[in-house]
Amino acid sequence: MGITGVGKSYFIREVTGYSEVNVSGGLYSSTIRVQPYSFEYLGERITLVDTPGFNDTNRTDTEVLKEIADWTSKTYKKNQLLSGIIYLHPITHTRMEGSAMRNLRMFQKLCGQQVLENVLLTTTQWSNVNPAEGQAREDGLRDEGLWGGLISKGATLQRFYGTRESGLELINVLVSRTRKPLHIQDQIVKQRMTLLETDAGRFLNEELAAQEKALKERLVSLESRFQEAMGTVGTVGCGLKSLMEEQAKSQKKLEMAEAGMKLLAACSGGKIARSENESRK
Repeated sequence: MGITGVGKSYFIREVTGYSEVNVSGGLYSSTIRVQPYSFEYLGERITLVDTPGFNDTNRTDTEVLKEIADWTSKTYKKNQLLSGIIYLHPITHTRMEGSAMRNLRMFQKLCGQQVLENVLLTTTQWSNVNPAEGQAREDGLRDEGLWGGLISKGATLQRFYGTRESGLELINVLVSRTRKPLHIQDQIVKQRMTLLETDAGRFLNEELAAQEKALKERLVSLESRFQEAMGTVGTVGCGLKSLMEEQAKSQKKLEMAEAGMKLLAACSGGKIARSENESRK
């Protein structure tokens, strides 16, 4: 798991040797569905599961969460549990940005504390950074407000150097671990919660509501600046064009946030309807 473009598909392609695994070359996700890939290793059948990343340009975070929740729920009902989770983060990032922080919080809500012993917090892209700088950034990730809290509860800090050998070392760490259900699997399957009722769903809904509020305020501000610029004699055309582009981007983000909230609400509709029918009976 990890944010869009972090290298999840690349990791799977290198470790499994499957050239058909589609790897994105930029910020756009190449993975739109949860996809398992199985291969033989040391006499055992290993399955790596590629997941779509949050903060995708063309998909709402709700769509991504629903895709992950649906797949994990189906496998849990078949008593298929994960031995571990490899959470990827590029060491090239000089700091943990807002989207990466939100993704980390979502990851925590999905997994819960019971499975942290099976979590490998893994830095990637070491070939693109000076080793000393990389070490300093890795040390920074140990901060309590970043990965430190997870590490203190059982998660392990690891590195992926971009090779099959390096990836298999991570696999070796996890294969003997006791398989445990994710928190969201327990909430949806055992506790029969809707997606919106889960910790991950509630967290996402709160984030989307905050985004909606901020984006509406942003659009009001941009419109005010646009009108002011229109009334200014000698306004440079490129300035107006820049404002219009900012408006379009903010409007698209607002529409995606609103669509995500509607989808979350729709995911709980079936349970509400069932409850009403049961009450009438």
